Amino acid sequence: MDQQEAANILEDMLLAMVTALVDDEDSINISTTPAGGTVVFEVDVAKGDVGKLIGRSGKTAGALRHILGAASAKLRVRSILAIPDKKSESE
Repeated sequence: MDQQEAANILEDMLLAMVTALVDDEDSINISTTPAGGTVVFEVDVAKGDVGKLIGRSGKTAGALRHILGAASAKLRVRSILAIPDKKSESE
């Protein structure tokens, strides 16, 4: 399995998890960027849903990263989960 196939599988898994967490499912946007031997997943959600995605003290984001890391190891790729900060954006 090549890196692109693994990235597609991981993206689908990540989309399923994020969809279960947020209210505005239509605003979910996951961009995948291969960087060497690593795949960077940037999850963009509505401003009101960022807190739900990060969780109290970052525990939900940490759990998402942990699950993504375990699945990535199984597929023999390295992955990073990035959640952009929406505080600086105006409504």
